Amino acid sequence: MPANSVLKRFEEAVLTILGASMTLVMIANVIMRYIFASSIIWAEEYVRITFVWAMFLAITTGFLRNEHIGFTNIMNRKRTTSLVREILYGAALMVVGGITAYFGNIYNGYVGEVSLAGTNLPTAVLLLPGIIAGVVWFLMGLIKAGLAVRGLLTGKE
Repeated sequence: MPANSVLKRFEEAVLTILGASMTLVMIANVIMRYIFASSIIWAEEYVRITFVWAMFLAITTGFLRNEHIGFTNIMNRKRTTSLVREILYGAALMVVGGITAYFGNIYNGYVGEVSLAGTNLPTAVLLLPGIIAGVVWFLMGLIKAGLAVRGLLTGKE
């Protein structure tokens, strides 16, 4: 089974579980709030945390599949244009990933240990997916740009 297929199935499964759990928790919270006049204290934080993790997963797998709208629409007919697009794509991933990881890590150092009000989890649970994704994006960009530069220099794709 190709790695892309496994990745797609994994992403779909994880995002389905996260989406369904967010929906169920929010429905339960609405029922509790409006029928029983008592909220689930941690529900909104759970949904926020789950949403953040789900979005960084979805964005990263979009990059892995080359489905970034800003770059997939650039002219792709000639080999050189395609390789230049890949270099720009890789450079953009490196810049965005580097900034996200670097400044996310600094910010996490300031507030990462502060407890969230509803769950008492550290604020880092909201910051870590961005830091992890930033590192992954940087590495993906480095690999993507490196392969494209090699393709331009050697004449191979």
